[in-house]
Amino acid sequence: LHSYPFSSSLLSCPPPLRLDHHRMADAYQLQNGAGDKKPLLELYVKASGIDSRRIGACLFCQEFWMELYALYEIGVARVEVKTVNVNSEAFKKNFLGAQPPIMIEEDKQYTDNRDIEGRIFHLAKEYSVPLFEKDPTVEKRIESLYRNFKLFVRAKTDFDKGKKVPADIESLPAAIKIHYNRIVEQLASIDQLLADRQTRYLLGPSMTEYDCELMPRLHHIRIIGQRLLGFDIPHNLTHLWNYVLTAYRTAAFIESCPADQDILHHYKEQLNLFTNQRETLQSPTKTHTLPESVLGEIKRLGLDRK
Repeated sequence: LHSYPFSSSLLSCPPPLRLDHHRMADAYQLQNGAGDKKPLLELYVKASGIDSRRIGACLFCQEFWMELYALYEIGVARVEVKTVNVNSEAFKKNFLGAQPPIMIEEDKQYTDNRDIEGRIFHLAKEYSVPLFEKDPTVEKRIESLYRNFKLFVRAKTDFDKGKKVPADIESLPAAIKIHYNRIVEQLASIDQLLADRQTRYLLGPSMTEYDCELMPRLHHIRIIGQRLLGFDIPHNLTHLWNYVLTAYRTAAFIESCPADQDILHHYKEQLNLFTNQRETLQSPTKTHTLPESVLGEIKRLGLDRK
Protein backbone atom coordinates (compact mmCIF):
# COMPACT_ATOMS: atom_id res chain seq x y z
CA LEU A 1 0.00 0.00 0.00
CA HIS A 2 1.44 3.36 -1.00
CA SER A 3 -0.21 6.66 -0.17
CA TYR A 4 0.08 9.85 -2.19
CA PRO A 5 -0.41 13.31 -0.71
CA PHE A 6 -2.00 15.82 -3.06
CA SER A 7 0.61 18.40 -2.21
CA SER A 8 3.30 17.10 -4.54
CA SER A 9 3.41 16.09 -8.18
CA LEU A 10 4.34 12.48 -8.93
CA LEU A 11 7.08 11.48 -11.33
CA SER A 12 6.84 14.86 -13.01
CA CYS A 13 9.01 15.69 -15.98
CA PRO A 14 9.86 19.30 -16.81
CA PRO A 15 7.33 20.70 -19.32
CA PRO A 16 8.44 22.46 -22.52
CA LEU A 17 7.44 25.86 -21.13
CA ARG A 18 7.09 27.29 -17.66
CA LEU A 19 3.39 26.78 -17.13
CA ASP A 20 0.94 28.18 -14.63
CA HIS A 21 -1.18 25.15 -13.79
CA HIS A 22 -4.91 25.69 -14.12
CA ARG A 23 -6.34 25.29 -10.65
CA MET A 24 -9.95 24.59 -9.82
CA ALA A 25 -9.76 27.19 -7.06
CA ASP A 26 -9.19 29.87 -9.70
CA ALA A 27 -12.47 29.03 -11.38
CA TYR A 28 -14.78 27.96 -8.57
CA GLN A 29 -15.94 30.07 -5.66
CA LEU A 30 -17.25 28.02 -2.77
CA GLN A 31 -20.79 29.11 -2.02
CA ASN A 32 -21.04 27.47 1.39
CA GLY A 33 -18.22 27.23 3.91
CA ALA A 34 -17.18 23.62 4.30
CA GLY A 35 -16.42 24.30 7.97
CA ASP A 36 -14.48 21.90 10.12
CA LYS A 37 -16.44 18.83 9.06
CA LYS A 38 -14.84 18.21 5.72
CA PRO A 39 -15.24 14.51 4.91
CA LEU A 40 -12.14 12.36 4.49
CA LEU A 41 -12.35 10.44 1.21
CA GLU A 42 -9.82 7.66 0.66
CA LEU A 43 -9.48 6.56 -2.94
CA TYR A 44 -7.76 3.24 -3.60
CA VAL A 45 -6.33 3.04 -7.11
CA LYS A 46 -4.66 0.22 -8.96
CA ALA A 47 -0.89 0.16 -8.65
CA SER A 48 1.45 -0.10 -11.60
CA GLY A 49 2.16 -3.62 -12.85
CA ILE A 50 5.84 -2.68 -12.94
CA ASP A 51 6.25 -1.07 -9.52
CA SER A 52 3.50 -1.23 -6.90
CA ARG A 53 4.69 2.07 -5.44
CA ARG A 54 3.60 3.82 -8.65
CA ILE A 55 0.10 4.53 -9.90
CA GLY A 56 -1.24 2.26 -12.60
CA ALA A 57 -3.05 3.11 -15.81
CA CYS A 58 -6.65 2.47 -14.71
CA LEU A 59 -8.77 5.10 -16.47
CA PHE A 60 -11.61 5.05 -13.95
CA CYS A 61 -9.09 5.48 -11.12
CA GLN A 62 -7.66 8.58 -12.77
CA GLU A 63 -11.11 9.94 -13.61
CA PHE A 64 -12.28 9.77 -9.98
CA TRP A 65 -8.93 11.06 -8.74
CA MET A 66 -9.35 14.16 -10.92
CA GLU A 67 -12.90 14.73 -9.67
CA LEU A 68 -11.80 14.36 -6.04
CA TYR A 69 -8.89 16.69 -6.69
CA ALA A 70 -11.38 19.34 -7.76
CA LEU A 71 -13.20 19.01 -4.43
CA TYR A 72 -9.95 18.91 -2.46
CA GLU A 73 -8.51 21.96 -4.18
CA ILE A 74 -11.36 24.24 -3.18
CA GLY A 75 -11.60 22.87 0.36
CA VAL A 76 -14.74 20.72 0.12
CA ALA A 77 -13.06 17.48 1.20
CA ARG A 78 -9.90 15.96 2.55
CA VAL A 79 -8.59 13.35 0.15
CA GLU A 80 -6.02 10.57 0.31
CA VAL A 81 -5.11 8.41 -2.65
CA LYS A 82 -3.53 5.00 -2.06
CA THR A 83 -2.17 2.52 -4.56
CA VAL A 84 -2.97 -1.14 -4.04
CA ASN A 85 -1.51 -4.29 -5.53
CA VAL A 86 -4.63 -6.21 -6.51
CA ASN A 87 -2.73 -9.53 -6.48
CA SER A 88 -1.54 -9.17 -2.89
CA GLU A 89 -3.08 -11.30 -0.16
CA ALA A 90 -3.58 -8.21 2.02
CA PHE A 91 -5.68 -6.53 -0.67
CA LYS A 92 -7.77 -9.63 -1.33
CA LYS A 93 -8.40 -10.07 2.38
CA ASN A 94 -9.35 -6.45 3.04
CA PHE A 95 -11.52 -5.86 -0.03
CA LEU A 96 -13.05 -9.31 -0.59
CA GLY A 97 -12.79 -9.45 -4.35
CA ALA A 98 -13.61 -5.81 -5.12
CA GLN A 99 -11.46 -4.10 -7.75
CA PRO A 100 -10.12 -0.52 -7.82
CA PRO A 101 -11.22 2.16 -7.89
CA ILE A 102 -12.57 1.84 -4.34
CA MET A 103 -13.53 4.77 -2.15
CA ILE A 104 -13.88 4.76 1.63
CA GLU A 105 -15.56 7.47 3.68
CA GLU A 106 -15.46 6.79 7.43
CA ASP A 107 -16.95 3.29 7.73
CA LYS A 108 -18.69 3.28 4.33
CA GLN A 109 -17.05 1.52 1.40
CA TYR A 110 -17.90 2.34 -2.22
CA THR A 111 -16.83 -0.41 -4.63
CA ASP A 112 -19.15 0.27 -7.57
CA ASN A 113 -18.16 3.04 -10.00
CA ARG A 114 -21.71 4.40 -10.04
CA ASP A 115 -21.74 4.67 -6.26
CA ILE A 116 -18.37 6.46 -6.21
CA GLU A 117 -19.57 8.89 -8.88
CA GLY A 118 -22.81 9.37 -7.01
CA ARG A 119 -21.07 10.30 -3.75
CA ILE A 120 -18.76 12.76 -5.53
CA PHE A 121 -21.79 14.20 -7.35
CA HIS A 122 -23.69 14.81 -4.09
CA LEU A 123 -20.69 16.49 -2.48
CA ALA A 124 -20.24 18.75 -5.51
CA LYS A 125 -23.96 19.60 -5.49
CA GLU A 126 -23.94 20.29 -1.73
CA TYR A 127 -21.23 22.92 -2.14
CA SER A 128 -22.46 24.29 -5.50
CA VAL A 129 -19.42 23.08 -7.43
CA PRO A 130 -20.45 22.83 -11.13
CA LEU A 131 -18.44 19.68 -11.74
CA PHE A 132 -21.37 17.71 -13.17
CA GLU A 133 -22.99 20.12 -15.60
CA LYS A 134 -24.74 18.24 -18.41
CA ASP A 135 -24.22 18.86 -22.12
CA PRO A 136 -25.75 16.36 -24.61
CA THR A 137 -23.56 17.66 -27.46
CA VAL A 138 -20.36 16.92 -25.58
CA GLU A 139 -21.66 13.54 -24.44
CA LYS A 140 -22.41 12.54 -28.02
CA ARG A 141 -18.98 13.67 -29.28
CA ILE A 142 -16.93 11.78 -26.69
CA GLU A 143 -19.03 8.75 -25.74
CA SER A 144 -17.70 6.11 -28.17
CA LEU A 145 -14.15 7.41 -28.71
CA TYR A 146 -12.41 5.05 -26.32
CA ARG A 147 -14.49 2.05 -27.39
CA ASN A 148 -13.45 2.65 -30.99
CA PHE A 149 -9.85 3.02 -29.88
CA LYS A 150 -9.90 -0.31 -28.02
CA LEU A 151 -11.30 -2.05 -31.11
CA PHE A 152 -8.49 -0.57 -33.18
CA VAL A 153 -5.82 -1.50 -30.60
CA ARG A 154 -6.82 -5.14 -30.57
CA ALA A 155 -7.21 -5.42 -34.34
CA LYS A 156 -3.92 -3.69 -35.15
CA THR A 157 -1.80 -5.46 -32.53
CA ASP A 158 -3.11 -8.79 -33.85
CA PHE A 159 -2.16 -7.70 -37.37
CA ASP A 160 1.29 -6.51 -36.21
CA LYS A 161 2.22 -9.73 -34.38
CA GLY A 162 5.52 -11.09 -35.62
CA LYS A 163 6.49 -7.85 -37.35
CA LYS A 164 9.60 -5.95 -36.27
CA VAL A 165 7.86 -2.58 -36.56
CA PRO A 166 4.15 -1.68 -36.53
CA ALA A 167 2.50 -1.67 -39.96
CA ASP A 168 1.91 1.69 -41.57
CA ILE A 169 -1.67 2.90 -41.22
CA GLU A 170 -2.12 3.22 -44.98
CA SER A 171 -1.16 -0.41 -45.53
CA LEU A 172 -3.78 -1.83 -43.15
CA PRO A 173 -6.64 -3.98 -44.46
CA ALA A 174 -9.92 -2.08 -44.81
CA ALA A 175 -11.53 -4.03 -41.94
CA ILE A 176 -8.87 -2.68 -39.53
CA LYS A 177 -8.47 0.75 -41.04
CA ILE A 178 -12.16 1.46 -40.56
CA HIS A 179 -11.57 1.54 -36.78
CA TYR A 180 -8.75 4.04 -37.25
CA ASN A 181 -10.89 6.21 -39.53
CA ARG A 182 -13.65 6.28 -36.93
CA ILE A 183 -11.18 7.45 -34.28
CA VAL A 184 -9.85 10.23 -36.52
CA GLU A 185 -13.38 11.33 -37.46
CA GLN A 186 -14.36 11.53 -33.81
CA LEU A 187 -11.18 13.38 -32.84
CA ALA A 188 -11.90 15.84 -35.64
CA SER A 189 -15.44 16.36 -34.33
CA ILE A 190 -14.09 17.15 -30.85
CA ASP A 191 -11.54 19.50 -32.42
CA GLN A 192 -14.39 21.30 -34.25
CA LEU A 193 -16.42 21.55 -31.03
CA LEU A 194 -13.47 23.18 -29.24
CA ALA A 195 -12.90 25.51 -32.19
CA ASP A 196 -16.56 26.57 -32.17
CA ARG A 197 -16.70 27.12 -28.42
CA GLN A 198 -13.26 28.70 -27.99
CA THR A 199 -13.15 27.41 -24.40
CA ARG A 200 -10.30 26.07 -22.29
CA TYR A 201 -12.27 22.99 -21.21
CA LEU A 202 -15.16 21.23 -22.93
CA LEU A 203 -17.90 23.29 -21.26
CA GLY A 204 -16.09 26.52 -20.45
CA PRO A 205 -13.30 27.91 -18.27
CA SER A 206 -13.66 25.21 -15.59
CA MET A 207 -12.98 21.48 -15.57
CA THR A 208 -16.04 19.21 -15.42
CA GLU A 209 -16.66 15.47 -15.33
CA TYR A 210 -16.41 15.39 -19.13
CA ASP A 211 -12.81 16.61 -18.96
CA CYS A 212 -12.03 14.09 -16.21
CA GLU A 213 -13.24 11.43 -18.64
CA LEU A 214 -11.74 12.68 -21.91
CA MET A 215 -8.31 13.97 -20.85
CA PRO A 216 -6.97 10.62 -19.56
CA ARG A 217 -8.38 8.77 -22.57
CA LEU A 218 -6.79 11.18 -25.05
CA HIS A 219 -3.48 10.76 -23.24
CA HIS A 220 -3.75 6.95 -23.47
CA ILE A 221 -4.58 7.21 -27.16
CA ARG A 222 -1.52 9.37 -27.66
CA ILE A 223 0.94 7.21 -25.66
CA ILE A 224 -0.27 3.85 -26.99
CA GLY A 225 -0.56 5.23 -30.50
CA GLN A 226 3.07 6.37 -30.41
CA ARG A 227 4.62 3.45 -28.54
CA LEU A 228 2.63 0.49 -29.76
CA LEU A 229 0.58 1.26 -32.85
CA GLY A 230 2.69 3.60 -34.98
CA PHE A 231 0.34 6.58 -35.18
CA ASP A 232 -0.27 9.93 -33.53
CA ILE A 233 -3.20 12.27 -33.09
CA PRO A 234 -3.32 14.14 -36.43
CA HIS A 235 -1.23 17.30 -36.13
CA ASN A 236 -3.77 19.42 -38.03
CA LEU A 237 -6.27 19.13 -35.14
CA THR A 238 -4.88 22.26 -33.51
CA HIS A 239 -7.74 22.95 -31.09
CA LEU A 240 -7.71 19.36 -29.89
CA TRP A 241 -3.94 19.55 -29.32
CA ASN A 242 -4.45 22.76 -27.40
CA TYR A 243 -6.93 20.86 -25.23
CA VAL A 244 -4.25 18.21 -24.63
CA LEU A 245 -1.90 21.05 -23.65
CA THR A 246 -4.58 22.25 -21.21
CA ALA A 247 -4.58 18.76 -19.65
CA TYR A 248 -0.80 18.98 -19.25
CA ARG A 249 -1.27 22.30 -17.45
CA THR A 250 -4.09 21.11 -15.19
CA ALA A 251 -3.01 20.15 -11.68
CA ALA A 252 -5.69 17.47 -11.31
CA PHE A 253 -4.46 15.71 -14.45
CA ILE A 254 -0.76 16.06 -13.63
CA GLU A 255 -1.18 14.61 -10.13
CA SER A 256 -3.18 11.61 -11.31
CA CYS A 257 -1.32 10.77 -14.53
CA PRO A 258 0.63 7.49 -14.64
CA ALA A 259 4.04 7.18 -16.26
CA ASP A 260 4.32 6.33 -19.96
CA GLN A 261 5.90 2.98 -19.08
CA ASP A 262 2.98 2.07 -16.82
CA ILE A 263 0.41 2.94 -19.50
CA LEU A 264 2.26 0.80 -22.06
CA HIS A 265 2.61 -2.10 -19.59
CA HIS A 266 -1.11 -1.93 -18.78
CA TYR A 267 -2.09 -2.40 -22.43
CA LYS A 268 0.50 -5.08 -23.08
CA GLU A 269 -0.90 -7.05 -20.15
CA GLN A 270 -4.42 -6.74 -21.51
CA LEU A 271 -3.31 -7.81 -24.98
CA ASN A 272 -1.01 -10.62 -23.76
CA LEU A 273 1.93 -9.01 -25.50
CA PHE A 274 5.56 -9.63 -24.57
CA THR A 275 7.01 -7.01 -22.24
CA ASN A 276 10.67 -6.23 -22.80
CA GLN A 277 12.54 -6.30 -19.47
CA ARG A 278 14.33 -3.12 -20.51
CA GLU A 279 10.97 -1.33 -20.51
CA THR A 280 10.30 -2.33 -16.90
CA LEU A 281 13.73 -1.12 -15.80
CA GLN A 282 13.44 2.32 -17.40
CA SER A 283 13.20 5.37 -15.18
CA PRO A 284 9.55 6.42 -15.30
CA THR A 285 8.81 9.33 -17.63
CA LYS A 286 5.70 11.30 -18.52
CA THR A 287 5.14 12.68 -22.01
CA HIS A 288 3.64 16.06 -21.22
CA THR A 289 5.08 17.91 -24.19
CA LEU A 290 3.63 18.61 -27.62
CA PRO A 291 5.24 18.25 -31.06
CA GLU A 292 7.11 21.46 -31.87
CA SER A 293 5.12 22.12 -35.06
CA VAL A 294 1.82 21.73 -33.20
CA LEU A 295 2.95 23.92 -30.33
CA GLY A 296 4.10 26.56 -32.81
CA GLU A 297 0.67 26.66 -34.48
CA ILE A 298 -1.07 26.87 -31.09
CA LYS A 299 1.11 29.83 -30.13
CA ARG A 300 0.63 31.49 -33.54
CA LEU A 301 -3.14 31.35 -33.07
CA GLY A 302 -2.87 32.48 -29.45
CA LEU A 303 -4.85 29.48 -28.23
CA ASP A 304 -2.48 28.78 -25.33
CA ARG A 305 -3.29 32.17 -23.80
CA LYS A 306 -7.00 31.42 -23.29
